[in-house]
Amino acid sequence: MFVGFMSDTLPPEIMPVVPSKPGMARGPSLTEGPVRGHILKLSAFMAFGVIASLVSMLADTLFVGRLGTHELAAMSFTFPVVMLITSLAIGLGTGIVAVISRVVGEGDQAGVRALGTDSIVLAGIVTAIVSIIGFLTIDPLFRLLGAEEVVMPLIHDYMRIWYLGTLLQIIPQVSSSVMRAHGDARTPAVLMALTAIVNVVLDPIMIYGWGPVPAMGIEGAAWAGNISRLFFILAAGWVIQRGLHALAPLSLDKARLKKSWGRLVHIALPATATQLVMPLASAILTAIVASHGTQAVAAFGVATRIEIFALIYLMAISIAIAPFVGQNAGARRFDRVKEAVSFSLKFCYVGGAILTMLLAIGAEWLAGLFTKDPDVIRMAALYLYIVPISYIPGGAVAVAMSTLNSLAMPFAAATVGLSRSMLVSVPFVIIGAWLGDMRGVYIGISAAGFVVGGLSWWWLNRAVYQCKDDTGAGLPEPLKAAAE
Repeated sequence: MFVGFMSDTLPPEIMPVVPSKPGMARGPSLTEGPVRGHILKLSAFMAFGVIASLVSMLADTLFVGRLGTHELAAMSFTFPVVMLITSLAIGLGTGIVAVISRVVGEGDQAGVRALGTDSIVLAGIVTAIVSIIGFLTIDPLFRLLGAEEVVMPLIHDYMRIWYLGTLLQIIPQVSSSVMRAHGDARTPAVLMALTAIVNVVLDPIMIYGWGPVPAMGIEGAAWAGNISRLFFILAAGWVIQRGLHALAPLSLDKARLKKSWGRLVHIALPATATQLVMPLASAILTAIVASHGTQAVAAFGVATRIEIFALIYLMAISIAIAPFVGQNAGARRFDRVKEAVSFSLKFCYVGGAILTMLLAIGAEWLAGLFTKDPDVIRMAALYLYIVPISYIPGGAVAVAMSTLNSLAMPFAAATVGLSRSMLVSVPFVIIGAWLGDMRGVYIGISAAGFVVGGLSWWWLNRAVYQCKDDTGAGLPEPLKAAAE
């Protein structure tokens, strides 16, 4: 039914471009056409998809929260595990976009299709390993996290279903990455939105029961998530194979798998490590804030939740620029890479400045939406007065990480990411906390943003602007090696 919907109702401009040669992988080329138009279009679609995913997550929490405090606590305990799997999926996705987009730009259609299939096989193997380990360690892991005996049965109910669907957690990210590598950001965004709708509709039905469907409680939330993501996988699989022709026949040829997996892991491993450090850095920052009292923690939580939605534009443009840089680097169109990076930086700088002013104006009102405690509102508003200033240089961080990965420089990208989350931010916050109260903590966070933003700009300048247009002269050595 969904296949028919996709083929019959999508406008022609949404559907992949028809190939010029038989067997050629299809997708909108990012190596031709207006650079700014491509970046803005890709960013808009990804922002739409990210918002849809956030709404789905909020709906899960809302519906489970109505079951009771224990159920909500049980779901909260699962967040670190969910973040771990999400980090793994993002790392794999980063490698897939960076590698496949470059090969698309090079015009190696056989290589593109082999990478598409081999990336899914790699994701399947990783998922199987994670699922087995996770399923066997539910008790010791969650007791280590501090779960009380009263919530352990609920955690079991949720996680045993969730682990059965671990493949459904990772494959959607892999599928989206394959499509974006081919220049198609619209389809993943549409599928993310439709998946969110399916999840929101199924949540109350499966949690509370409706008609012939029995009330399953917290298990229902896990089943609703699995079913909605299965919907995404089936639809994305059809688009990738029938629309983009992006998959080769499954092969167990050792030489092919070694080549494909080596290229993917080269980018994915550092990217995953960067993602995995983020929760640790967040825990350290929370512990520092906690030393200033419960109200400080509450204020920090309110401000950072507002920040997640405020920074959607940065997430979107960092996701959008990756396939663009990859395709054009593969095609040796470094003039377009430079233009894209330059425009993206300007867009982020202007967006950061506007956002800084808007958050400063609405700081107390926004904080008041989450709490009525005047002290919490005051401290949350203080965060929104100070930290958003760093969003301006923060644009360089987002653009640098994606661009450097797409230029086959994953360790440079990881250095930038680790500096932002841990290596620079944590020391600056510790110094800020030592010099002052919460104001010092916030100044430390903001100052770290400026330092890492400067580092990011330097690395971008070194990696991108030394390349000569179309000739490959001045090409970063890692990208030369990747191309060979």
